[in-house]
This record gives sequence, C-alpha cells and structure tokens, in this order.
Amino acid sequence: MQLGFYFDQSRCTGCFACAIACKDWHDVPAGPARWMRLLYQEEGKFPKVFVSHMATPCYHCTETVCAYVCPNEAITKRYEDGIVVVDREKCREEKTCGIISGEGTDLLYAEQEAPCQVSCPVHLHIPAYSALIAKGRFKEALDLIRRRMPLPSVCGRVCLHPCETECRRKDVEEPVAIMDLKGFVVDNVPQEIPDRLPQTQPDSVAIVGSGPAGLAAGYDLIRMGYAVTVFESGPVAGGMLSTAIPEHRLPREVLKRDIDYLEAVGIEIRINTRVDLGRGLDDLLNKGYGVVLLALGASKGEKLDISGADLKGTLAGVSFMQDIKSGKTTELGEKVLVIGGGNVAIDCARSARRLGANTVHVACLECREDMPAEDSEIKQAEEEGIEIHCSLTSSRVLENNGKVAGVECQEIEGLQFDENGQPSFEVVKDTGHVFDVDTVIFAIGQVPDLSGLSGDIKTSPTGTIAADSETFVTARRGIFSAGDVMNGPTSVVDAIASGQKAAFFINRHLQGDVLQVQPEKTIDPKDITVDIPADVEKRPRQLMPTLPVNERLSSFKEVALGFSEAEAIKEAERCLNCAGHLCKDACPYSSPQFADEEKARMQKCDLCIERWADGKKPICVEACPPHALDAGIIDELKVKYGEVTEAHNFNYSRIIQPSIITKPKQR
Repeated sequence: MQLGFYFDQSRCTGCFACAIACKDWHDVPAGPARWMRLLYQEEGKFPKVFVSHMATPCYHCTETVCAYVCPNEAITKRYEDGIVVVDREKCREEKTCGIISGEGTDLLYAEQEAPCQVSCPVHLHIPAYSALIAKGRFKEALDLIRRRMPLPSVCGRVCLHPCETECRRKDVEEPVAIMDLKGFVVDNVPQEIPDRLPQTQPDSVAIVGSGPAGLAAGYDLIRMGYAVTVFESGPVAGGMLSTAIPEHRLPREVLKRDIDYLEAVGIEIRINTRVDLGRGLDDLLNKGYGVVLLALGASKGEKLDISGADLKGTLAGVSFMQDIKSGKTTELGEKVLVIGGGNVAIDCARSARRLGANTVHVACLECREDMPAEDSEIKQAEEEGIEIHCSLTSSRVLENNGKVAGVECQEIEGLQFDENGQPSFEVVKDTGHVFDVDTVIFAIGQVPDLSGLSGDIKTSPTGTIAADSETFVTARRGIFSAGDVMNGPTSVVDAIASGQKAAFFINRHLQGDVLQVQPEKTIDPKDITVDIPADVEKRPRQLMPTLPVNERLSSFKEVALGFSEAEAIKEAERCLNCAGHLCKDACPYSSPQFADEEKARMQKCDLCIERWADGKKPICVEACPPHALDAGIIDELKVKYGEVTEAHNFNYSRIIQPSIITKPKQR
C-alpha cells in the first residue's frame, strides 16, 4: 500500500490555508521553513494573465533518493504505507552534514552551497552526486547530474573543472576528482533512451549551432515545453566538440551518447543545414519560430601578426585539429613548434606527435602556473616527449625558400591581459632564441565566423556578436546569442552555462515577461569559510589510470582509462559534504526544508501519519476551503480522480516517480 496526495490546480485559489494549517499543526516556527509549500506562478501580460498554484509537500517517492544520501540514516520509507519518515533526532546528529561557518552571512543552512557548487558554471549538485556514488547508487548519481548537465559524458572528460580548484579537500591533501567521478558514472550506467518530452508551450525556438551552448539551451527549453530545432552546418552535431577536440581526449562515441540522449527527449537536430545570417534569420522568424538563438561558436583560428606567419608550413591550430578529425591529409614536418598555452595548443602538440613529428615544442606567454591548459593535459604532453617553454613571445618566423626555417622567440616579464584578453608585457633584453623547426602551429585563439551577418545585429570590437550581458538579446528583437560567438573562446562548461542562461531569458521573452530579474545572492567561493573537522582522515586522491606512453603515440586511443568501481567509491568518499542538506539537493522536488534554528533539522511532510489512526486526513486536506487537496491510498485516488500526473509549470521527475496525481489548470 502506498499513501499519496491528490492536487487539483484548477480548484486552488492560492489562499495558503493549507500551508498555514500545516505550520500550525506541526508547530513549525514562523519563517521560511514549512512542511508544505505553495508555489505561485504568473505568466503573460495584462489583460491575458495566467495564474496557477502548485502544492509541494513531500511526495513520498517510490525511490527515496534522499534516504540514500543521508549520512545519518535519518530518512526511511515505511513498508506498510510507503510514507517517507524523518527521524529528527538523527538528522544532523552523529555524522557531519554541513561544515560551512555561518558567520558573516545571512544565508540559512539550506541556502548555503559548497564552494565546488558555487564555482561550477552550471551549478551542479556535486556533493549530492558524490554521496550517491559513495553509496554505489551510480544510476541515481547520473540522474542527478542530468538535471543540470546536458553533456555529462563530454564534461566528464574535457571540463576545466573549476570546482576542483575550490574543493576544500585540498586543505587536507588534494581536491576530490570531481570531473573523473562524473565521467565514471556516465561510462558505467547503461544508456537508457528517455521518452520524448511533450510540447506544452505554443512557441518554437530555432537554434543556429549545435555546440555546447546551443545544445544546453535546447535541453532547457525542451524541458520547459517548447519545440526546439537546432541547425548545424556541418555533417555531425556537436560543433567544436565533434570537429576539433582530438579522439584521445573525447572519443566520437562518447559525444554521440550525449547527443543521442538530447535527440531522444525531442530536440530536432538538422545537420548539413547552413543558415544564412542575413535573410536566413528572416526566414526562420517568418516560418513561425518565436525566437532564434545564435550559438555559432568561435571556429576560425587566428595567427600572430608577425613576419612569416603566412609561410608554407604555418597552420592555424583549430583548422589543423579540424583537418585531423575530418580525415584530411595534413602536411606536417618532423620538427614542430606550437604557439599558445591553452588546451587547443596542447591538443595540437599531442596530435602532432601522433602524426609522426619527432620533435614538438610548445611556447606560450604565460608562466607554467598560469597556463590555461589543464594540468593533467600538460603533464601527459610532457610524458609524450613534448617540451613546454613558458614566458616566451614569438617575434618572427624565419624563412628558407618560402618555407618555415625556424621561429625567433624572446623571454618576457610582467605579463598582463586587458578586459578584451589582449596581452601586454616587457621583453627581456638579450634573450633571443631560435627554435629550429619546419612547422609552426598558431593556437592563440579563435574568432566567430559571422560572414553575411544581418546589419541590424551589432558586433563587438573583438569580432563577437554584441548582446545584452544580462538578457543575451541582440539589437534585433527575437534574436538572442550565447556561447563563444558572444563571449569569445571559453571552456565547454562556460559555454553550457551561457546557453542555459539564454534559455532562461528566451522563456521570459516568449511569456511576455518584461519585469527585470532580481539578482541572485552571489558569493565568491573563496569567501566561504569551511570548518574542517580536526579528525578528518587523510586519504590520497585516486589517480586516473592512463594508457601507457608507449601505446599512445601510435594511435588516437583515449588516454584516460577511467576509474574502476572501487576507485570511484573511494574517491567519492573523500568529499567533505561542506554545505550539508544532501537530501534537499538530491530530491527532484526540493521538498526537504530546514527551520531557522540552531543546528537546523529537516522539516518534511509526513502525511500527518498521527491523524490516520483516527480516520482523519492530513491537516492540509481538512483546511483547504476549495477542496483542491485530497489524500489516501494512491491506487484509490487514481480510480477516484483519474491517473493524471501533470501540473502546469511543474516538471515531475521521470526518473523518481512521486506518489501524487494532479489535475492541471488549463492555460
């Protein structure tokens, strides 16, 4: 038997009698904590205003993911009636659940976030999915990751993982291998093709570009109920993910796994379909698309403006990588110099070694500590025989019969970058050095290809699309922009976050919402004080197994081999759970709440289990004047009201099924 709720949105008037009665009955103090919440939603402009409400108690899910992550085992699901019960005496008792100091902040316990989550551009619930991995609940961990991450396979391999930079485990020994844990669960949970999501909104959105920003925006928009079509000019989806990142870092089948999932939920991706950035945008808007999002990326490689930069034997880094991925024959000498210090530069250098170059150098402006490339990639490059030269500027390419004969470089100091990313530095006198090479690969950055862009869409001095930094809207109504085409070259995870923000404002635009968004409370992760217990046992970080060096250079096989199950669990157990409230983060409905009290304990609907013995319904049901609520055995409620599990502006998890049926209010 499973007890559950019924909620009729069409009857609810938003009087909040249920929430007030709930607080009173359970003696919950006034303030933010309550056992039942009532969410208010308003859409549209006067006089066509649509208002709906949604009751959100605990829904006593069939799979209690909250119970898996609770460190104190305070949450259990009763077999006899399916009620999820919280033992408030155990909650936050023996085992630590939150070690962030509350001093100097007005945030309540449940509002605090771990430094890793704050620093993650897409705001993943990192401690919660780490806790699930530590308990061996790999599928539940992947489900949690997918709530915010459209490309988990990709970001389990090529993310810059700023979360690890801020992980407080580094104050004990080393940060948790957060990216590698994400990659582990994606690789070790069988791919289940999800059902197509229904279109519940009348509008459609066109997205130009299928890179991380475009796919992220599409993922959020389709879950909001919009129809989404992505237009990709190339033969495969993924943008630079598919055309420029080498196989040894991101295999094709890994990217395809993520894209297959996105297509299954309903995103239509049209490959080999180039959109004219002039008349083509007019055509899309005239065909009924309510919004066009430009997420073209930045795919044109740049070269330094120095003598000899156009000689035979000079290449642009992005073009070089694109030729490799497309199978084109690339003329490469035996001695190669790559100019640049980012991941593209390291990719080019490692690819050159795999293509047969005997000597490969990398020269960059930055010092070793400030190189933007990932430390693990630099280390692997050095293992493969690539020499890294830091704090150097390249002044000219030497010529011999029209071909590259070397590169002249000089040492620099005082390096700084302005707001547009342009460097300034001083050259150290008498430090000239010539690299004896026959091939030069420039990997110093990329710019968008905006050929034919409509004149009413403005561009910035750096060659990107100019859009409002808050709303992502361009100078032309109905045209938005996101990702590298707007921000310049960034990381994959930053592009994903940009696409998600664009989706948020596209939704507001299509709903006719003209009110400004109140800024969210923001905090620098470095300002978060974590009180690490003195008795924390030191545990070394699990090292990522890699392909032996002698096997790497003969192919483009993936170098990182992935954690074993035992290694992943050991690594996940190292998480300190800085913020606590794992139950709230893991719950797909954010039901658990915490009172404003000393060592706050969970407030969670228990379906008024003490009233059932007397033949009474929960207090909220009794208190509801318009009879919008009911409770009982879930199968009997389905017979009485019909098996409806839809609510306006409320997304039920398709993974964790709640014990509730809902009659939605019609828009």
